[in-house]
Amino acid sequence: MKFGDHIGRIFLLVGVLSGVIYAGVIKIPMGAEDIFPCYKADGRTCKVVNYASSSDMPMDGELAFVGNKMDCLYADGRAYIIARSNAPEQIHDSVFWGTTSRCYDDNWNCGNLGDSVEIPRYTKKSGLYFHSCKNSVATAKGCKPVENGLEILVTDEMKMVPMTRAALFYYFKARQKKNFNSLMEWLLKNDKMDGFFQTLPWGLKEEDLIRAGNLAVPGVTELNFYLRDKKVESKSYQKGNIKSFGELMNSCKEWGKSHETP
Repeated sequence: MKFGDHIGRIFLLVGVLSGVIYAGVIKIPMGAEDIFPCYKADGRTCKVVNYASSSDMPMDGELAFVGNKMDCLYADGRAYIIARSNAPEQIHDSVFWGTTSRCYDDNWNCGNLGDSVEIPRYTKKSGLYFHSCKNSVATAKGCKPVENGLEILVTDEMKMVPMTRAALFYYFKARQKKNFNSLMEWLLKNDKMDGFFQTLPWGLKEEDLIRAGNLAVPGVTELNFYLRDKKVESKSYQKGNIKSFGELMNSCKEWGKSHETP
């Protein structure tokens, strides 16, 4: 990657995590209406064996947080919550995850008209690359939930951002540089942007996040508290001690204010 491209991605990372350009960096796909079936030969006919999309896949089910642990992270006057969810990962590739199979979206000729018929390199709907589910069953409505899915990063404005824990830690470290020269020097030595962005299911809204959080938080019995990227302590709770997702975020903010060095 060229250094200029790297700096551009850094600015994108900073913008997303600071809430400045979040709405502008996410494309607006069509959701379930954009999903198309993929076929394979079944004798002289074709049968549906998978689904794909030319844009980010929605989730065929409701968002939920899983497990009894969540993480509170605090830096520069801002709080973040990271929680494990049932949201499945997605991929954007020319084949389905874990296989060499392409999406054959032609239900008239899906390889059943003779040995000379080849699996197509391009789909009619999305060209060479298509969006599909990883470790999850795809349906005409999207990717099914999984038992142990994506970690979701939530800002203190109760917004989901398509970033990973590693991206947040990198952001914290970059923010600590005292001037532009020291930042540039650090960036040149720490060119690690792979795995920072992740695809959240299309169509998730703030109300989905709040609902999932409110259902999960009463079952939380352990909170891990981080000051920047350093874990400071863990606290245990009885089930039901924390009543809502908003209450948990406020607790994270108060802990951060009392621990962050002025």
